[in-house]
Amino acid sequence: MTEQQIDLTADPAEPTMEVHAPDPLNDGAAPPPIGSTRHLAYGAAGIGIGLIVDTLIGAVAGPVIATATAALTPSPINGAVQTCDVEDNAWIVVGDDGDSVAMQTEGAESSGADLTDVVCVLTELDVPDSVVTRMDSTRALDGRQTADWDQLAASWGYHPDNGLDLVIEVVED
Repeated sequence: MTEQQIDLTADPAEPTMEVHAPDPLNDGAAPPPIGSTRHLAYGAAGIGIGLIVDTLIGAVAGPVIATATAALTPSPINGAVQTCDVEDNAWIVVGDDGDSVAMQTEGAESSGADLTDVVCVLTELDVPDSVVTRMDSTRALDGRQTADWDQLAASWGYHPDNGLDLVIEVVED
């Protein structure tokens, strides 16, 4: 059976009877006084606590998530070597857990990787044209050359007997 309240506070000269259904959310408790700001205070406190908790979680979880994401993201070098399908090439060797690759091309007196495989890796690593041109024009007398772009750095040397000796590595900012 439904509980009802009868309002008998009307003017006794005019007897009227108003029936109000109880507020199911209020459980019969008196409503807050008009002009009460209690709900605003509770809301502000909730927002404040939420911001503090969010900041703490972000400070702790942010670096953990960044580290996990970096560990799951393959290095550009691993990606290039896999795309070019040269993982088993004895003349193209990935090192430093995917943070470097050493490539040796064929020379007049030594064996080495096919130039097409080396060019594929360089293309996948987005080596700038200017760096490729410098590699292509390096002479034995020029010694070891270097270049860097994005988050990669290269060093190479060339001798007609030994071919191109090239190392590319990931560098930290």
